[in-house]
Amino acid sequence: MKRIIAFLLMAAMLTSLAACGTTPGGEETEASETEAATDPVETRTPSGVPEGTTFDGASYNIGYFVSSANYSYYLNDELTGDNMKDAVYRRARKVESTLDVKLSHEEDDLDPEVYRSLFKAGDDIYQELHFHIISNVADFVTGNLLYNVDTLPYMTLDADWYNYEQMDAMRMGKNTYYIVSDYVIQNPAAIVFNQNMIVDNNLADPYELVKNGTWTMDNMVQMAIDVRNDVNGDGEYTSEDDVYGIAIAEVSLSSPFLAGAGQLIGSRNPETGLYEMTMNNENCYAALDKLYRLYEHPGSVNFNIVDFEYGTTLFYLGFASDVEKSADITEFSMGVVPFPKMDEEQEQYYSKDYSGPMAIPGTIKNPEMVGAVQELLAWESGNEVVDTYYNKLLKTRYATDPDARAMVELIFDTVVYDVLGNYFGFKDGFCGLFYLASYPIHQGMNNYAAFFRPTKGLCKQTLATFYAELEKVEGTAETETAAE
Repeated sequence: MKRIIAFLLMAAMLTSLAACGTTPGGEETEASETEAATDPVETRTPSGVPEGTTFDGASYNIGYFVSSANYSYYLNDELTGDNMKDAVYRRARKVESTLDVKLSHEEDDLDPEVYRSLFKAGDDIYQELHFHIISNVADFVTGNLLYNVDTLPYMTLDADWYNYEQMDAMRMGKNTYYIVSDYVIQNPAAIVFNQNMIVDNNLADPYELVKNGTWTMDNMVQMAIDVRNDVNGDGEYTSEDDVYGIAIAEVSLSSPFLAGAGQLIGSRNPETGLYEMTMNNENCYAALDKLYRLYEHPGSVNFNIVDFEYGTTLFYLGFASDVEKSADITEFSMGVVPFPKMDEEQEQYYSKDYSGPMAIPGTIKNPEMVGAVQELLAWESGNEVVDTYYNKLLKTRYATDPDARAMVELIFDTVVYDVLGNYFGFKDGFCGLFYLASYPIHQGMNNYAAFFRPTKGLCKQTLATFYAELEKVEGTAETETAAE
């Protein structure tokens, strides 16, 4: 998966050719149903689905548990003239015609309790499920509601259209329940910045800082402090005319700071192989102290005025998808960088993914069909969809900006999942940890040891209960349901 991303973006830097349905500048053009996707330039390794594999018109239905999922990145029913949607449309038609299946999806979000009822009844209604980034997916695992995708036929999980490194990270026990592939369009955390304000304030170029490994929390925080300006001199930062350091639309957008500093909620114990809550350490305390400086300097953070287009905020915390949105701003120049490292000694950048995990229901009755569809959806994405996605993000002036392209490549190439946040996001203890980076910024909290004392106990108990239940589940047959 990462190798495909790197290839596509490097190819985009060397040529102005756009994917099917785009012009060299990235503008959208009309597309017709008969329009064929551009053949990939490189010779690709074939998918794991043997030629001639068909399933006699079998149905493949997608369900979503959250309204925040970008449904159009997974399935579209018609051509619209939008490059990305049309690439997704063509992908589905290729999979359908190749395997003789019919892809569909629900327009309304699923109720978890309704799904559990369907599961207990043994109903094979859904063949694919999408979750929110913190939807307590642990309950679906311990409830034996999901299928072990390691056993699905045809899926070549070591191929570059999968990110098995992150699939392995999402594995809490011996089975794999969540799929990360080119089919799952990721939306990692990213920072958009105002290039005009960088120049006007004689600040270091964030692009150069990233390139030389000095894009750190200290540097970003100091830049946010230095740029603030109480323009009307009233002693308060409440006016649209005031100049701010960082815009944070809502508290969860602060959490990638800790992931960027290499500090996830938990990690595997190398001796037991089990995940533990490991945030209560000196590295985490030090990172939070750096963020606390923003609270100490009013105006460093803008919580109220979140429209970046005003041009009065240096940094905007968001996602990779915000690159496309910011490309429409013409009043000033924009840039994009990953969240900063903890310090210069940190070996790499880390970009927290917000797209949410994807899984296969435990009730599927035709694993051969499901495995083949998943394999071809992932493989076909490398022919057009992935390339179109990056060209979409980098439309207009970003299309010829090699620095922006290099930063987007870096962001997607350093994606990480905060596994315990994905599994236990809203459970006691873990919910606070997911939002931990916001506390020093929003509330001025800097007594982290006191916060961790009760939290650690709650998390430890949650994990102990989960692993006890997981041990029972992973001894059962993969397709067994209460109705069988």
